[in-house]
Order: sequence, then C-alpha cells, then structure tokens
Amino acid sequence: MRRRPQNSLLMRAAMGLAVAASALLCAELGLRAAGLRPGYQADEIGGWRALPEQQDGLVRRREGGEFRLSTNADGLRSALPKARSPGRPRVAILGDSIAFGWGVSEGETLADGALRAFAAQGRPEVELLNGAQPGYSTAQASRLFQAVISAYQPDLTVLFLPMHDHNLTLISDPEHLVGARGPLRAVAVQLATRSRVYEALRRAIFPLADRPFLRTDEPSAEPRVPRVSEAERAAALDALRAAAATWGGAVALGHLPFADDQARGAAAPRAGLEWAAGYAANNGLHIVDLRDCCLSLGAGALLPDDPGHLSAAGNDAAGAALAKDLLQLPALARP
Repeated sequence: MRRRPQNSLLMRAAMGLAVAASALLCAELGLRAAGLRPGYQADEIGGWRALPEQQDGLVRRREGGEFRLSTNADGLRSALPKARSPGRPRVAILGDSIAFGWGVSEGETLADGALRAFAAQGRPEVELLNGAQPGYSTAQASRLFQAVISAYQPDLTVLFLPMHDHNLTLISDPEHLVGARGPLRAVAVQLATRSRVYEALRRAIFPLADRPFLRTDEPSAEPRVPRVSEAERAAALDALRAAAATWGGAVALGHLPFADDQARGAAAPRAGLEWAAGYAANNGLHIVDLRDCCLSLGAGALLPDDPGHLSAAGNDAAGAALAKDLLQLPALARP
C-alpha cells in the first residue's frame, strides 16, 4: 500500500482548517448582520458610574416613577470637597443602588439620613461621602475606591456588600475589569465577548441563555460564574483595605435592609452573610448590620412600586441606625 506523501496530508489539513475558518467567519458576519450580539454585554450587567456634574437631574425609573439627583465631577452623589477640614471626621459609603438612594430625591438618601442623625446626636461635624453606585458589585466598588474615593481620604469606609456579587453571568466582574486568570478562562472571555456563533449555540442549547445574568434562584444547566466569587471578593476587599491604610483609614462591612427582612419582620438570611462574618473576623473588621433597622415601618420602608429599594422613610431609619453604630467606632471618636 502506497502512503500519501506527508506534505499532501498537511496541505489537506491546512485546506480543511481554512474552509472551517471561512465558514465560521461567514457565520459570524451573517449573525452580526442579523443583529445578534455576543453573549456578554457589560451594559446589561449593571454597575457603571453615574454621569458627572448633574444638577437636580430628572431620572425616570422603569417602574414609572421619577426622582431627582445631583452628582459631582466624579459622578458621586455628593457635594463634599476632596480637601479635608481639621476636626471633621469623614465617612464614605460604598455599595449598590440601595446605598446610592435609587428612587429617592436629594435629602432622602441613606447618606442624608445618617447626616441628620449625626447632627441630632451632637456630631454635626461628621462628613459623609456617598460613594455608592447603582448595580455595583464588590469588585467595582473596590476599583472605584482606589481610582476615585481615595482622593477624599475618608477616615472610615463602610462597604455595604452588594447582592449583585452573587448573580450568575458568563464572565466575572474582575475578569471584565482586569482580565482572565488562566488560559481556559481567557478563551471563555473571548468567546463570551466576541463570538456570535458561540452565542447562537448557547441559545440553541440552554434555556435562559439570552438572559445577561441569572439570580441564584434561577437554575440553569449552563455553566456560569458569579459576578464576584468569594476569592475575588476577598481580593477586592484586600485591595480596598490596602489603599485605605496608606492614610490610616479604617474599613467596615455592612448589610442593608431588604424586602425579605421587612416581609419576615426579622433579619432574614441572605447569601454572603457567613462569608462576610468570616472575612471580618479574620481581618479585624467591624460589621454594620442594618437588616432589622426598619422593621417597625413594614412595607413603608420600601418604595411602593419597587420593593427592591428603600423609601425616604426607610433611608431615614437606616441612616439613623448607621450613625448610631458608627459613633461607637474609634475612627469617629471625639479628639
């Protein structure tokens, strides 16, 4: 039996690869023309900074209501200057839309409620920076702290841990922000962010594949990853703490009240509680637990058409509880 020349086999293999590549390219172009987008869309995941320098801007919520907000040049819902004043302790709040005050206007946010409570308890000199942003994860909050909040040098930073960390998506927030860890995840990131053929196959195989993210109570056979894993959350908090330590700033973790707490009439379990307790214990951090701060208000602590966010009354009660808790910490002790 005559053997085929080796160069002939190589040429056939090369031609096969070229044909396959051409077919994939044609499929990509066809799906692009049809309007199919790659599977991972950062703008659909959530967590990008508010527009800067908004003065009493009108925001319309998808539920139908509206509210007004103002932001500074950094896109923060705060008018606090970067320059520090002697004798004025400074607190920064980080977190997602609940801490930000989504759905309520100026004077009605968690930060506003805390400032009123500080003044009522004889500490009007305490400054508070609202550094929360809608949709943020812990990884995004840490990145914002290092890039922006650090310029304000808060004496104490309270990060209210976002539930967005636990939403399941194709690539994690740290992978989106700084790149994949390892070659396999690098391939997954490229497919999720660039390939329309990959997206078409996903939709053909997996139910709910067209959803940009899934909650943990929405099971799917498709392998997905949390927006922030426990290891990534620890790394993000380590980086935040290291940045704050450069000027002697302290860091605390926090839990805000949710609809489950109000409906249950008691602080309800939630994802990440045990992890936060372990991280705080291992690193000597205080935890500000506000889950039961608004129980007396019942459903009145929440927006009537959007129970995922606090009402003005809820923010006022949560702000009062926050101020009371923080005034016990060394960072806010009187000189």
